[in-house]
Amino acid sequence: MDATAIARNQELQRQWYGAPLGELCRDLCDRFGMTQSGLAETLGISPAMLSLVMRGQRARIANPDAAARLTAVLRFAQDVRAGTVPAADAPRVLAEIRTSRTPGQDSLGVAVTRHHAGEDRSAGAGAGAGAGAGPGAGPGPGPGLDPDPASDPDLRFALRLRDLLTSRASAVDILGAAALLDAGHPGLAEILRVCGAGRTDEAVELVRALGPRR
Repeated sequence: MDATAIARNQELQRQWYGAPLGELCRDLCDRFGMTQSGLAETLGISPAMLSLVMRGQRARIANPDAAARLTAVLRFAQDVRAGTVPAADAPRVLAEIRTSRTPGQDSLGVAVTRHHAGEDRSAGAGAGAGAGAGPGAGPGPGPGLDPDPASDPDLRFALRLRDLLTSRASAVDILGAAALLDAGHPGLAEILRVCGAGRTDEAVELVRALGPRR
């Protein structure tokens, strides 16, 4: 990835979280005595994926549960810095965050309600609290989707790709395949994870980021 794309991703991270995630995650590791692998485990993602986000090769964590956990850890760190929560609570709080999941998502981070025509798009939109500029303010649920797939080629493509993947494997198997690919082929792993077992709005965002359909 070129320097321009990385700078753009880091600027988005500043808008969403108040600083690049590389700086924030290193601070979290120092503050709570964790390694990057330990932080990744708390968030529920692979160390390779966390490294991509910290280096600015990805703007954000696509998995909504993991994104929500990151927001929770950042907010907890902010409370510790402010002195409103004792640092000694860290083991308990981090353990609670590790097992949490986003309301509206199943345990795999898959949206309970798919975004088809006429459905309520609010279900599963829990990746963050909006595009606030302060630390711990996670990204919002992503770009709005046209409710009619026929009028949005990216939405139509994302839904067809999801249908193809889920017709061949369960969400558990798709996520397992993504985990195996993370280290050597993180881009392919992200496509599997987001398009095969993630939120529809995240899948459409990824499809749009990959370029026009041919």
